[in-house]
Amino acid sequence: MEDSLTVAGIVWSVLAIVGRWLLFRKAGKPGWHSIIPILNVYDEFDICWKGSKAFLAALLAAVATGCAAAGQDSPELMGIAAVALLWMIIIHWKQSMKLARAFGKGTLTGFLLVLSDRLGRIILGLGSAEYVGKH
Repeated sequence: MEDSLTVAGIVWSVLAIVGRWLLFRKAGKPGWHSIIPILNVYDEFDICWKGSKAFLAALLAAVATGCAAAGQDSPELMGIAAVALLWMIIIHWKQSMKLARAFGKGTLTGFLLVLSDRLGRIILGLGSAEYVGKH
């Protein structure tokens, strides 16, 4: 059972890299950026958002969540973690919708990206979607 979970995790990670690689190439960014942590997230935000404020907000939320998770015995830190997690969910939703629009797709594709970003990225990358720019 443990071996099958490991294989599934590896496959899931490869799908994430392949999906981003394909999207980055369509958007005129180097595909290899998809394998560099933080750079891949920054590039995806750069593809969809105007300015870098959203990336900084997402980064702050991730740091706050990590810090709060480290202090699980503190109700105050757990409150911070809950707010940061909610903020990350909102940013993920907006990011998914913006990514779909950046490739000329609508709300249904954005919703697919919300539910399964890896599958959605692969569909956008392999399909006929063209990068139309930030929205």
